[in-house]
Order: sequence, then structure tokens, then C-alpha cells
Amino acid sequence: MSGERILIVEDERIIAIDLQRRLENYGYRVAAIASTAAEAIERACELHPDIILMDIMLSGDGDGIDAAQTIRDSSGIPVIFLTAYADERTLERAKAAEPFGYLLKPFKERELYTTIDMALHKSRLHMEVRRHERWLSSILNSVADAIIASDGEDTIQFMNPVAESLTGWTEKDAKGLALADIFQIFDLHSGLRIQLPSSAGSHDSDNAVFFDDAYLHNKQGARIQVDGTIASIRGPGNHPRHHFDGRTIAFRDVTDLKKMSDIIVYQASHDILTGLINRDEFFAHLEETVRTSRDDGRHHAFIYVDLDQFKVVNDVCGHLAGDELLRQIGGALLENVHREHYIGRLGGDEYGVVLVDTNLQQAQQVAHQLREVLNRKFIWQHNTFNITASIGVVPVSSHNSDIYTVLAAADDACYLAKEEGGNAVKVYETADYTFLKRRGEMQWISRLTRALEEDRFVLYAQPIHPLASNLGLKQEILIRLIDDDGSMVSPGDFIPAAERYNLMPSVDRWVINSVLRHLRSAGPLPQQLDSALLAINISGASVKDEAFLDFVTRAFREADVDPALFCFEVTETTAIESLSRAVGFMNRLRKIGVSFALDDFGNGFTSFAYLKNLPVDYLKIDGSFVRDVDTDPISLAMVEAINNIGHVMGMKTIAEFVTSNSVKQQLAGIGVDYVQGYEIARPAPLDQIVLFAAQ
Repeated sequence: MSGERILIVEDERIIAIDLQRRLENYGYRVAAIASTAAEAIERACELHPDIILMDIMLSGDGDGIDAAQTIRDSSGIPVIFLTAYADERTLERAKAAEPFGYLLKPFKERELYTTIDMALHKSRLHMEVRRHERWLSSILNSVADAIIASDGEDTIQFMNPVAESLTGWTEKDAKGLALADIFQIFDLHSGLRIQLPSSAGSHDSDNAVFFDDAYLHNKQGARIQVDGTIASIRGPGNHPRHHFDGRTIAFRDVTDLKKMSDIIVYQASHDILTGLINRDEFFAHLEETVRTSRDDGRHHAFIYVDLDQFKVVNDVCGHLAGDELLRQIGGALLENVHREHYIGRLGGDEYGVVLVDTNLQQAQQVAHQLREVLNRKFIWQHNTFNITASIGVVPVSSHNSDIYTVLAAADDACYLAKEEGGNAVKVYETADYTFLKRRGEMQWISRLTRALEEDRFVLYAQPIHPLASNLGLKQEILIRLIDDDGSMVSPGDFIPAAERYNLMPSVDRWVINSVLRHLRSAGPLPQQLDSALLAINISGASVKDEAFLDFVTRAFREADVDPALFCFEVTETTAIESLSRAVGFMNRLRKIGVSFALDDFGNGFTSFAYLKNLPVDYLKIDGSFVRDVDTDPISLAMVEAINNIGHVMGMKTIAEFVTSNSVKQQLAGIGVDYVQGYEIARPAPLDQIVLFAAQ
């Protein structure tokens, strides 16, 4: 590879930054990161990267497939889809975009780099074909250029109408005159006349002579910028008849083209909408700033600005209003930051400021000043918005190893400023617990991704014990992770990060596939069941994922396993936050035999209002009430109430977090159906458990 430029389209910023790091470790250059379909189209048009890695599910209007189709039609840039979705509908839509690759998350790094390499190779072949087509088209349409032909004595023999127009000479008047008298070109920079190659030497080489950065001094005294070629005319067999047959000069007026080129050079380094330097140019300045800090000990600062209400303005008033707001913010930044510093638009509603030779205290003062300046009213037609900004400040010193360290720190600071309600300035501090916690969660992205790629999760199971003789034993499937150093990691350490950064659907898929593999290897399965045997936790992200339903039904069908073996546990919070989606999810899977348990029930007693609308078979009473049921009358009353309501609704009840025999006896007296906890049994590796021995 030779540093090909890649555009990443991913709306999870942390995942995008991680992907950027991995790509650049392999020598690729990330041209930009986009988070919406509209931004992807804009960045592709503006930067024209070599290839685009496109997530399908994106925030905002349109998805990755819509963006890929638009990019294909407008620029032909190759696209590789990176997605967790492989349902038939998505695949059929994706085919229409003609991607150069389709990778399912999670994917191994080698799969990613091989796919990119093959896509780039295919793209180069397509480009080569298109280059030849353009070359042939140029030859066939060369009459649009000025053409002058001379004989072996360098006297004019032919001029086409374009040559007549540019030189000011008619063919009739010029014919027979010396080429040097008709065609006089000068160096654009020095003003010196450019001498044409001598006729005597022209036939010694088959190569055409190119010229550019020149201007033609025509008959009327006008100066016209031109470029073109001078080529020899050969005799048959490529041998000269006499000593020389002549030559042709093909040239064109590039005056307007040069002006346009100057504009393009400007636009390549500036954001068209705001006039600020663009992302690539800004990052180049930031990288140089980091280098001078590291090598020369200079102190600088980086300010990261993210508007708080931009999406609201866009959604309510449309993109024209959003663009006007972005222009106003860009103008405000230019007016309030000294010219020796660098201001850039990083994409969307994000801006960056590099403060050169500025200490942290000074940077904080600038940041607070900008926060005040950007706190404004934005009026569009009859709508008024209060605009504020979240600002992250990072000192750039010799401690910053590279630009990505600075960017990640700024992203952390800005994120925490938003979490505090926005309209705030947050300075990155390495010792601050909130930053350490967020950085720890971010590091889990790579660790979890590697664990999925390398199959380093382990299944455990914990019994759910019946308190009545007519009920059968169940097992709850649990997950552990084997870390890079071989140590076992409990789910409480990695599940929060997996949920925050949308990795839980991949984890849930791994669990279901692994359980099904275990069942197939465990021997004959029960033919008839009175109730589900295996309980599996399903995350809120998977409940909201339409493709997850198709995955589950397909997995059961391909494994030839009875879905009635399974009970999916969904938390009370997930069910209430996405009530209609949760009900649809449960009803569809209940039709094929899956039962459902509502986990952690009782966190909020408003849950009773929703319970009658949820098609669940089991009610798991939250452990915070269960553990004190033998000593706390309030906990006892709550558990009794939940148990009674569950039974009235035809549900079985499960009490979790049973840690003593007295708690177990109290629950039995209440009439709870099942108990689970360390008093019953601790979790054990699934491969050490005989699942169906008690059935």
C-alpha cells in the first residue's frame, strides 16, 4: 500500500477514531470521518478519497446505502460497507449501490485490509479503463484545441479555426510564413520567450514536447495563457523522408482554467460554507503544532467546539437555516481569535482552534470568551433558538505523543461538557476520574472487538431453582471475557462500555450462536418441554435492532433447535423505554416458542402500569428487594406485592440475589416460584454443566 486516502463514514465517533487508528497503523491515510449520509456525500465530493468505508445505519436523514448510491452516480468512488446487518432486505438494497466489498461486524483486521486491498486494485483497473477512454475521447475531439501544422522547413501549412482565433492569424495569411513568427509563446513567470525545439533535432526523438505555464502573444497584442504539445510528423516506417516531414502544435486557451485552478487550490484547503480552513488543512496545522511542542518544548493549546442545538435548528428549519448558523459561528470565531492562530471547521457543527504559543490559563480565557460569544439567539423566519456550545480544551505540550492523543483528549473534554448540560468549558485533565472512566470505556472498544474476533468470550451458567415440586430446574446463561493477559473479566466490567458504544448486538449474537453450538455438541435434546430451560439476557440495543429478530429465527432454524428451550430476559428499563418495540419483539418470538422474562423488575413501581401490556412469562424480582426480605418488612411487602401481581397475571416469579437460607425460606413462604443466587449455586462454566439431567 502507498498511503491511499480513506473516508470513514461511521456515526459512532469512538468506533470511527478506533478504526482510523487501525487503518493508519497499516499505512493508510484517513481523509476524513463523516457521521451522516449527507456529510458522507459532501466529504466524498470535496476530498475525492481513494475508497470509502461506509456504515449502513447512520444518524440523520438517509443511510449508508443511499449515500453510496449518490456517490457512485456522482464520482464513482469505490465503497465498502462495514455493517452488522446481513438481512435479505439490507443485502438487496446494498447490491443496488454496487459496493466493492461488504464486511460484517465484527470483522478481523486481516479481512478488512484484504477487502480494502482488493477493492483498491479493482478500482485502479476501472480507473485505468476510464483513463484510456478519456484519452481516446480527447484524441477524437482534439479539433476543439488549436492545431498548427508546419512542413520540414518550419513554414505554416495548416491552421484550424481555433488556432486562427487564438493567434489572430487566418490560415490564408499565415500559410507559408515561419512558424516562429506566428506562434510566439512566453514564460508566464519570467516573461522570457520560449524557444521552440529546432526542426533539425525534432526527428531524433519520438516523444512530444509539452509546455505549460506559458502565454501566447497573438497578432492583436493580447496575452492568452496556453498549454499544449509539439510533436514531430514522421514518414512511413517512422523514417524521415528527405530529412524531416514537419511537426504539429496542439494547444488551448487555459486562461479561465487557470483561474479556476486557483479557486480549486483555495477550496482544497478551505471549507466552502464558512471560509475557514477545512479538516485536512487544520489537522496538518495541528500536527505541526504537536511536533513543535514535542521537539522544541513550545506550549500550545487545542480548543474543540461543538454546538449544542445545531440538530434542533436543522430538524425544525431545514439545512438552509443550519448552513446559515454554521456561517455565523464561523464568522464569530474569526472575529474573536487572533490571526496568528488557526481556526477550522472539522465537519458538521464541530470547529477547532489551535492557539499557538499559548499556555493553559490563556487558552481557558479564550475558551470562556468564545463560550460567551457563541451564546446567542439565532432567528430564522418565525423561529428563535438559543444557541450554546460545548467546548473542550487540551494543552499541547511535550507530553502529547501525537495528534490522535490530542484529538481523543479534546473529544473526551467536549463530551463531558455536553454531559454536564452543554454551554460549558471543560479542560482535559489526565488525573480527573471522569476522564479516566471515559478513557477506560473507550479502551474497551478495542478490547471487546479483539475478543469477538478471537473468540475469547466464555459461557457460564447459574441455576434458577424451583421452590415447587412441579417446576423444573432452569439455567441462566452468563458471559465472561478472557482478557489479553489471560485473566477472567466479569460482565460488570465490560458490559457498560459495550452498551454505551453499541457493541451489545454483536455480543448477544455471539452468546446465542455459542449456546446453540453447545447444545448441538451436548447430545440428544429433550423432545417435550413443560417450560423453557435456558435463560439468555438480551440487551436493549438488540431489542431495538430489527435485524436481530431475523438473526434469531434463522439461528434456531439452522441449528435445528426447539426455540421453546429458551427464555429471553429483557430488563424492565428496556421494556418501558421502548414499549411498542419490545412488545413487537416479544410477540414475534413467542409465536415460534420462545418465552420471556422481565428482569430487574421493581426498580420503579410505575412499572405496574406497563406490566399488563407486556407479554412476559416470568417476572424476575429485583435483587435489591430480595436480599433483605428476611429482615426488612418494606422489602418483604414489595416482594409480596410483585409476586401476587405476577401470579394474578399468569406469570411465574423468580427471586434473584438469594444469599442465605433464611431469605430462601421467606421466599418459599411468600409463594415465589423460583430462586437464584449464591445460596443456591454460584455460576459455573457451561461446559461443566449437564443441562438436562434434572428434566
